Amino acid sequence: MEVKIYDRDSEPLPRRPRAVALGLFDGLHLGHRAVISLAAGRELNGREEPLTVSAYTFRQPPGVLKDGACALCSDRQELLALGTLGVEELIRADFEAVKDLTPESFVEQVLCRELDARLVCCGFNYRFGKDGAGDAALLRELCASKGIAVAVAGAVEVDGETVSSSRIRRLIEQGEMEQASRLLGRPFVLDFPVSEGQKLGRRLGTPTINQRLPDRFVRPCFGVYASSVEVDGQTYYGVTNVGMRPTVAGGGDAVAAAPISETWIPDYSGDLYGREVPVTLVSFLRPEQRFSSVEELKQRIWRDGETVRERMCGGQRNETRAVLFDFDDTLQDRAAAFQKYIAFFLDKYFPELPPEEKQRRGEEMLHRNCRGYVDYPEFFRFLMKEWGWTHAPAAAALHRELQFRFPEYTTLFPDAVEVLTVLRQRGYRVGVITNGLSVQQNRKLDAAGIRPLLDIAVVSGDEQIHKPEPEIFRRTASRLGVPCPCCIFVGDHLVNDVQGAASAGMQPVFMNAVGVDTCPPGVREIRRLDELLEWL
Repeated sequence: MEVKIYDRDSEPLPRRPRAVALGLFDGLHLGHRAVISLAAGRELNGREEPLTVSAYTFRQPPGVLKDGACALCSDRQELLALGTLGVEELIRADFEAVKDLTPESFVEQVLCRELDARLVCCGFNYRFGKDGAGDAALLRELCASKGIAVAVAGAVEVDGETVSSSRIRRLIEQGEMEQASRLLGRPFVLDFPVSEGQKLGRRLGTPTINQRLPDRFVRPCFGVYASSVEVDGQTYYGVTNVGMRPTVAGGGDAVAAAPISETWIPDYSGDLYGREVPVTLVSFLRPEQRFSSVEELKQRIWRDGETVRERMCGGQRNETRAVLFDFDDTLQDRAAAFQKYIAFFLDKYFPELPPEEKQRRGEEMLHRNCRGYVDYPEFFRFLMKEWGWTHAPAAAALHRELQFRFPEYTTLFPDAVEVLTVLRQRGYRVGVITNGLSVQQNRKLDAAGIRPLLDIAVVSGDEQIHKPEPEIFRRTASRLGVPCPCCIFVGDHLVNDVQGAASAGMQPVFMNAVGVDTCPPGVREIRRLDELLEWL
């Protein structure tokens, strides 16, 4: 992804037709995702040439964000999240360079002249121009006169309330990490460089990694958290204290100049200084506390460690706390979705074919798709050769188009939303673990509209770990704060889902909606999702 800082002294941006998502994007939460998803994967005038997907935001100097608000994710987390949405170019503009432009001047100078925007996307409450004089309706009106299409994302609601950065910020400041992560659409992570501290933890036998929270970064509620820590591809449980120091009365340690996160990783030993270690704050344990002696502090740290170990690593299968799902052929009727994509594909590239030939080619595409377990560039090369398609786009271009357009035809099983809703009402944590390319699978989850119902969604393309590897299941459970034995995993693939979940210690359930495989002995089998509700 290209990242550009744009101010008065910058070189002109490269001239290229763009689909531009407008917004502050200070947290990349569910509402921001809805805006950016509108811009991703669009084409120039309906042809094969794709528009460059750009996110246009501000560098956020002091005063840009209202009410002393602070960012909800680090720069690294922002880039990772944007990448999962298919953004190719992040433009961080100097607010001072554009803040006095009228709405008309912003459209003319920035959108038309500088960005060559052909499609502009924003949220329902978007404001622009000097003193926020313009809104989404005016943006649509001004862009129409310039031949620029405008798409406006509606409000995204969770539990009847609109998702917003201020709402998430309040939750984090109150220590409500589970709810904040749900509204973000991903865990709340601290991944700042590890720096040297006072080494008190080492003297106590509980060495910690110290990460200073930058200026203008949201301040989590000071206190102790259960955390999930990732080091060199492995996931560990942690005990994290966020605060200012000191914790021992009269201890002599200097008070930190800014809030600091100190994480003890009981099962890990090694030097992590200077590295950016992702620490997910899973759940709040207790407020900050001052101790009368170092020994009293030591005993409390050890008790906190035991509490977190039991909460995140203990438990038995008969105390199910989370129900996790595969996506394709489990929550989604993938064959039905792919048939809709096939219809789009044939209508676009072969509009003159007789209906009988379109049907034949569609059946061939569905058959060779092998339920999605296919090398897609090779899949498209085969079609080119088999059909004598001499003027076809490159196989890589067709594959890219599939990643953006196939998710638009996502087709959930009829009872999927109801089952997820009822599980939440019964108090279970719910989530998805899916294999696949980052952009394609994330767009499917967004298009399905189920993210507001999920506590977690893990895509193998984001993690660089794929089912059936046990680590992807363990990582998901750790981020939820639920032991693997307390998780049920529902999936349709005998190896990736059933064997993978079992190898991580989860209880697998075989979803045999397609009816082509034989359920292994000792594994519960269902044909419909609502069967879960009958016995769980």
